[in-house]
Amino acid sequence: MNGATAAGMKLDLVYNPVAGSFRKSRLDALVRAFARRGWTVRQVPSARKWRPTEMVPDLVCVHGGDGTLRDAVQAMGTLADSIPLCIAPSGTINLVAREIGYPRDPEKLAERVTAAWKQGDERWLRAPLYRLGELPVVSCLSIGPDSHAVAHVSSTLKKRIGRFAYVVAMLRLLRRWPRQEMDVSGEMADGTPFACTAGAVIVSHGALFAGSFRLSPGAALAADSVELIVLERTSRAGIVAFTAAALARLPLDRLGLATIRTVRRVSFDRCASPIQVDGDHIPDFEPGRAFAVEPTGMTLRYVV
Repeated sequence: MNGATAAGMKLDLVYNPVAGSFRKSRLDALVRAFARRGWTVRQVPSARKWRPTEMVPDLVCVHGGDGTLRDAVQAMGTLADSIPLCIAPSGTINLVAREIGYPRDPEKLAERVTAAWKQGDERWLRAPLYRLGELPVVSCLSIGPDSHAVAHVSSTLKKRIGRFAYVVAMLRLLRRWPRQEMDVSGEMADGTPFACTAGAVIVSHGALFAGSFRLSPGAALAADSVELIVLERTSRAGIVAFTAAALARLPLDRLGLATIRTVRRVSFDRCASPIQVDGDHIPDFEPGRAFAVEPTGMTLRYVV
């Protein structure tokens, strides 16, 4: 696609009205900012009800968090490989938008995206898309204490205090600490097979996890691989040590707190419950059923 001009181009603004920091006034400002730069904007209030195949846009702007982005990519289906994206961050953490550097200010975002569109797609960020079963994974997933906290976070509290609601949920877990074990196997990025036993796992496609944490130096949206972080010590003390090291940006693998592998495919002998994907609890995965994280063969293109 040639991004020579934005005049007369169609933009679908997909938004989540219950996202962490959503404001109607900011949505309206986004519509005005893009319209002033020649875009015809169609507002889509729910990614899950969106049908982009009925009226294919030239660009999709996702106004929400990583979960809204994932829902939009899922709704796009095979069009995700051809319709470019940008993000107007409005979620609780916004890992993908943070890594790419999309500004929150509507005018700055519209100006930056329009300028990148006019320059053409050579410099746009390309992110190979991975999936868990049939579900796209745009930033990360986890199974373990972290996913238990996500599953029990209060949506009301999340709306009020943002990311700190996850801290509250984790503190509540201290009374009934989750313990589980799963067999993990797969293929490294160089094709070497591996197998191990895990008490908890994190699969990171983007560079960031849970905010500003960088768990693996190899993680990046543009990489055609994902970082598998395996925790064997999932006791309270082990998780506290892991979190403290991540906060201090210390090497988790060299401290013996986790094993990190760069992989192309990872399989779980059973998909232990609960599981979080892109910051959301995913209730549809049947406990005990085997699943794999693997490439879809599609590539997302972020206009930046």
